[in-house]
Amino acid sequence: MNEKAARESFERALQEHKPEFEQFFLAKLFGLSFSYGEDTCTIELESKDFMFNPQGTLHGGVISFILDVSMGHLCKRFLGAAITLELKTQFLRPVRTGTISCTSSFSKKGNNVIFLESKLYNEEGKLAAVATSTWYNIE
Repeated sequence: MNEKAARESFERALQEHKPEFEQFFLAKLFGLSFSYGEDTCTIELESKDFMFNPQGTLHGGVISFILDVSMGHLCKRFLGAAITLELKTQFLRPVRTGTISCTSSFSKKGNNVIFLESKLYNEEGKLAAVATSTWYNIE
């Protein structure tokens, strides 16, 4: 593992984080960048080896985290703050070092309950994981 890169990411997150959307500690630690389209949220980041499992690929928990964050930020941007009620993740192929992206979209916007989908693409641009989830709007 590149310990220098891990330390730099941690130190940068400590310096830059704020308790708000897009700026919270884990978003800074993993170097997430956010962009929004018409009812979409896209996250991009460079996967690094300190995020990997022992098999040398991006850890499933990190993948689930990115998928979840993309959906939470989508809700916040277009509907207000919401909380995850359930999340189902399907892992389709490994993710290695390089630029990865994740895009979330609404499946159904209810008054209180929201259904979403998010897709994560590996460093080769191939679909690597898909999540569906149910959220509850708390605003």
